[in-house]
Amino acid sequence: MTTAGLTALELPSTAERISDELRRLIILGALKPGEPLNEQRLAEQLGVSRSPVREALQRLAAERLLTAHRNRSVTVREFTDADFAEIYDARIAIESHAAASVIGRGPDQINETIARLEEMLGKLRASLDTDDRFEIAQADQAFHQELVRCGGNSRLLEAYLLLSAETVACMTWLENARPSGDELMQDHQDFIDALRSGQTEQTSRVVAQHLSRANTHLSATLNRESRPQTGPARQR
Repeated sequence: MTTAGLTALELPSTAERISDELRRLIILGALKPGEPLNEQRLAEQLGVSRSPVREALQRLAAERLLTAHRNRSVTVREFTDADFAEIYDARIAIESHAAASVIGRGPDQINETIARLEEMLGKLRASLDTDDRFEIAQADQAFHQELVRCGGNSRLLEAYLLLSAETVACMTWLENARPSGDELMQDHQDFIDALRSGQTEQTSRVVAQHLSRANTHLSATLNRESRPQTGPARQR
């Protein structure tokens, strides 16, 4: 037996593993919006040098899950109404373009995309039974990512994956923003039905309506949760 044809296996770097874990903690809400992250303390807790921690923090800042400040401190990103509007405007543009690309390539591509989306919809349905907000948010985003992937533009997909990380963080942070399971399923079924029609304008309208509604849910929840509490002072 010869090993001449073997190639080196690419293992995740330390920085990648750290960024994956921090991303998970941010999305789950274990690291709260506005919470500072200390590079030295993280390195000590993880038993690594500061270099991979610094690289991991830079990656997450590029994904807009962390905010880097002028004094070199880093905090978990706090999302605002303006952030939601930008995220969902970008998602509408990318998903509408992806849907139009699918439709433009004809019935075979439409049917193949529908089959993939129906598979993703089944996974979303299964995640709703778990009542795990992180799993539901991931399954929701997997559906939309599949639509963009089927659009065939790798650069738009890369941009969309960054938006997905922000979206999942928002959805899990503002848990009450999530619509009911039935509403969520119907919204995604509407995507599939619109795509099946083969009508670009109709499909783009459904995409915009669904994502605008999600943006409204998030903004309303953020404003409700940030509103000062009124009522009698609590006894200490």
